[in-house]
Amino acid sequence: MNLICLFEYHDHLKKNNMLDILEDSLRYSALFILTLKVGIWTFALTKQKYLSSYPTKWFTVWIGCCASLALIEWVLVEYIFHDSFPYYTTHIRPFTKAHNVDHMTFLNPLHYFARFTFIGLFFRDLVKNKNWKAFFGYAVLGLIMFELIQVFVFKSYRGYDSVSPTVKNIFVLAGSGLMLYRIYIHPNISVTLHKNLYFWIFMGLFLPALAEVFLEFIFTKLYQTDTISFYKWYLVRNASQILGLILLMVGIWQYKFLRFLPKEY
Repeated sequence: MNLICLFEYHDHLKKNNMLDILEDSLRYSALFILTLKVGIWTFALTKQKYLSSYPTKWFTVWIGCCASLALIEWVLVEYIFHDSFPYYTTHIRPFTKAHNVDHMTFLNPLHYFARFTFIGLFFRDLVKNKNWKAFFGYAVLGLIMFELIQVFVFKSYRGYDSVSPTVKNIFVLAGSGLMLYRIYIHPNISVTLHKNLYFWIFMGLFLPALAEVFLEFIFTKLYQTDTISFYKWYLVRNASQILGLILLMVGIWQYKFLRFLPKEY
């Protein structure tokens, strides 16, 4: 082996080593995110009698969908999409290859449907102004139609789709930003900001969406050209999700102050 080949060989080994480390890191971060989602959902269910009388009922449904989908994805990735699974090589892999389905992304549209629907209804029921209520109601219908077109016309489940997450992040940023502003200017709140459940929930929605709206600009290119960089930035995305989920948990923890807050802003 000549010197150039030796350098190329070692560089290849380093890349493979880095990929293994990054894949393990992504797997552990995804498992931690799954644990947080299930934990938030479980805690929200135990306080459902307090949350169900307020717009927070839609938040509980959404986090339940997130936790369920994350659990399904984890089972698929860790157990089903492996050669050791009895039907993978004979039935599952031929089917996914025939339809150009990416194992890691084909459930993503369900996440978008859940967020567009239940977060949109959360926004709608929390605003007092009739025009804003109508806006969020129509926005939910429009976004659901948009995602149906993405799935059935553009086959977004086949690979990484940058359009749907960008639309989702802009929607969440706009809605949660509006809600944070209305919380800030509302004159009739008898509890401090750190005890305001809605403040923590909307911060938990706003900050990850803010991070992701910038990351989406580079994800598509890196997904196709640079796997290592894609994994690194995806870890940043996962870190922003973990931060957001922790803030959501803090918000639900403030359920006891919900009765002191207005049902609508």
